[in-house]
Formats: sequence, C-alpha cells, structure tokens
Amino acid sequence: MIVAIVPESPAYLQRENVNIAVHIGKDPSCQEIEVALEVSASIGRDSIPVFKESKAVEGEGNEIVVGFSFEAPALSTDTYKLVIIARARGCNTFAEDRVELPVFSNPVNIVNVVIVWHNHQPPNYLPNGVFFADYPFRWVWYDLFRPYISGGPYYIHAAIYKRFPKVKTTVHLSPSLLAQWASAIENGYVLENGEKIGVGDPHIEMIKRTLEEYRKLASEGTIEVLTSVYAHTILGYLIMRFDMVEVVKDELALGIEVTKKVMGYNPRGTWTPEMAWHNMLTRVYSDLGIEYTVLCGKSHFARALGDKGDIYEPYQLIYDGRSIKVLFRDQPISDLIGFRNNFATRIEALRAALDTVLEILSRRGIVTIALDGENWMIFSRYPHNTYPYFEQLYRYLDNLQSKGLLRSLTGYEAVKQCEDRCRKLFYLPTNTWVNGFHKWDGELLEQRYMWFEVEKAYRRLKNYSLILGKENKLVKDAYWALYHAIDSDYWWTEFWNPRVIKAWLDELHKTLDRAVQEILAV
Repeated sequence: MIVAIVPESPAYLQRENVNIAVHIGKDPSCQEIEVALEVSASIGRDSIPVFKESKAVEGEGNEIVVGFSFEAPALSTDTYKLVIIARARGCNTFAEDRVELPVFSNPVNIVNVVIVWHNHQPPNYLPNGVFFADYPFRWVWYDLFRPYISGGPYYIHAAIYKRFPKVKTTVHLSPSLLAQWASAIENGYVLENGEKIGVGDPHIEMIKRTLEEYRKLASEGTIEVLTSVYAHTILGYLIMRFDMVEVVKDELALGIEVTKKVMGYNPRGTWTPEMAWHNMLTRVYSDLGIEYTVLCGKSHFARALGDKGDIYEPYQLIYDGRSIKVLFRDQPISDLIGFRNNFATRIEALRAALDTVLEILSRRGIVTIALDGENWMIFSRYPHNTYPYFEQLYRYLDNLQSKGLLRSLTGYEAVKQCEDRCRKLFYLPTNTWVNGFHKWDGELLEQRYMWFEVEKAYRRLKNYSLILGKENKLVKDAYWALYHAIDSDYWWTEFWNPRVIKAWLDELHKTLDRAVQEILAV
C-alpha cells in the first residue's frame, strides 16, 4: 500500500481553503479493504496544530481517493510552511506521506518560469526519399498514453498547451521534423518495407491537425517556436574540429526558412542541438538575426567568464563584435522531469509533479527548464503514466499563476526583460549538455573512423565549391547530403547508425562525381 498527498495547489495564501486529495494505492492482493486514514496539518518546525481528521474508508480497485479541506491560518509572518502528514493502515500494512507547502500572506510573484521543450526528429529518410523509420509520424498518432488520452507525444504536447493557454511555453520544433510533417501531409510517404501511407490515411490527417494546432497556438501567443539548423547537429564540435562555420551558417539559414514556411512564424530564438556550443556561434546566430539561445547552467555557466551572477537571469554574450542573449537552464529541475520519469502508478506521477513544482518554488528569479519534449515520455518504462504527470505539472503552474505566485514567460519575453542591461559574458566553454563530445566521438572506435570520412568528404566539397561556386545546383545538393550525414542522432552511441551516415556520404560523392562529368562534357 502507498499513500500520496496531492494538494489542489502546491502553495496557498493565508485564509485560503487548503484542499487536498489523499490517494491510497492498494496492493493487488488486497481485493476489498478498510483503511484507517488520518490527516494532520501543522505549521513549521514548531508543529503548531492546524487541522486533524481521521476517516475510515473502503473501496474496490487499486486506488482510493479521499478529500480533506481546511483553512490556512493567518499569521503575522509573511510566509510559513504548512506541514501535512497522511497515515493509513489497512491490509496489515502501514503507509505514510508528508509534504511541506508554502503559505504566503500576499500574492507576490516569487518566481518566473521559462519552460522549453525540445521536440526533434532526424531526417528519417534515405537519399532516395524512402523512410527507414517513421518516428516523425508515429510519435504524433501512436497511443502511448491510454487509458488517459489517445495520441502520441507531439499531439499530447499541443493538447496540454491548448488546455492551459495561460502557461506560456517555448517549443522547439526542429526544421527536419516540420519538413517531414509537411512532406507527409502533401505527398504521404513510403517505408523501406514497401508500405505506402497515402495523404488520405487517418494518421496523415492527425499529423495535419497537430501541425495546425501548433500554428494556432503560436499565432495566439500561447507558445513561442524556436528554430535551429535543419537537422540535429553538434555545432560546437563541427566548428572546433573541422572549422565548419559556413556549413553551420548555411544550415541554420535553411532551418529558419523551413520554420517560417511551415509555421508561418518568424523565430527569434534558436535551439542549439545537444547544447553543443562554440563561441563562434555568437557570430553565426547574430548575423542571421537570432536573438537568443538556451544553454546549460552546469556545463556552460560554471566556466563562463564575465560579469556572473547566477543562472536565474538572462545574459548578453559578446564575441567578435556580435552579441546574443543566453538563458541558462536549471539542470537539476530539468533532469527531474527528464529522468525521473518511470512512474509505475498514476499516484507516483501526481506526487512527482508536486515535487517538481515545489522545487521550482524554492528558486528565485527566472527559472529556465529545458529538455527533450518527447523522449522523457517515450523512453519511460511506463510511458502512459507520464501523461498524468505532464497534465498535473501544467495544472499546478496554471493554479499558481492565477494566484499571482508565479509567472510563466516565453524565452523571448525573458531575455527582453533586461534589454541592454543584462550582465555581460565574454566566454563560454566549447561543451555540450553531457559535458563533452564523447557520446558522438570516442565511445565507439567506428565513430572516429567515420568522422575521418566526413572530413575527407567536406574537404572535397569545399574544393568543388571554390571551383563551381556555392550557387551551383550540384554543389548545393552535396551540401544537402552533408547536413544529413552529420546529424548527431545517427552518431549518438546508443543509436549509432553508420548505414545512414554512409548512405548520405555516398550521395555527396555521387553528386560531386556528376559535377565532374558536367565539367568534362563542356
């Protein structure tokens, strides 16, 4: 048996009714039991009694929910902690839960929150246009979250934003994901096994509805959409090792173009894939009109140089005469969502959502939370139970915002708060969110060999570009192949996919071979 206290709100105002639900999860071996439940509330370490009530409850099924309500006392202090304890006995077992909820005298905004979800899929097609995987589409329609709701994580995200429109959210929809959606909506797609999905297929219709919902949410200001380079590339590594500055710039320009075309939206911020930073990106981003990005409070801020306060404020990064704004994510809270995701029961999920919001309330300033939007749900051992966590998280944020205890901001709203009065940084380390580039180069010997193949292909491509010009169609096609070959998803150790990398490198060489034939034919 487990017991979990799930309050209506993670924080209260003095004289406000405190409504809590106590969830009792029963062992399946106990069919129908009586539970002696006691709930008490006290103030702070002094344990000043506020409320106490006992109930005898019984019920069938695996979960019993019992409600309690009492008033939060008015004290002379501005804030205090309300300690709530629930104890249950039944089926020869004892279980207990304890939470501490902050209570405030006035509805003073105590924290600003920027939530950034990074939703992406690599180009899941081969040079011939056939799809070797259907994840860009599957994670729209595949029912991961029954019995709570139908649809996959991309659809669910849009549904949550729509349900809680006052909770501002910043969403990265990678250009390669958007392009694959748009292509499927217009043309359908073909899988390697020969299966053809036509434009009239119900799954395609769901993709269309989902994309339309994101467009509507963006136009209404509920979400801000981030762009990025077309695929999902470890930009800092490419610049550090191969000096691929112009590749990064051209691919980002392409990504911006895709975001504008598919979303009808002019992005102000960009997601830096894998947070793979290099200071040269300041120049690249600034030159293309990008105003800010999001990096890691642990991997980047710790070794930053400049006028440093803490990570709970925006910064202006200056390099080579250019500047952009940077938000640094709170890694502990981001990881709490991203990796504490194996909820065996709905009760665990609801209780975890409370813990997450209480962590947010313990901070001050602008708290930036940034992580993968789909993977924390997909890779859970119990993916269906990530939905009640997600829903409860947004319900709590919405509740606190309505009381004036919290304010949600988009990333752009956050960086605009300081304008030119931001603290200034002059150096950020070349690094990623995993504190190095080992996941893409080093953990497997074949990774290192393949990067040499990339280097050879890139040198050849640069030479042809100098001879024929970058506007030559075949040169452009070869760069297009390069963007695909260096997508970081194919290089990550656990998803290492040399077949796809080689296919796109081969396409690059074939394209340049055709360029040679054209030259000789003149």
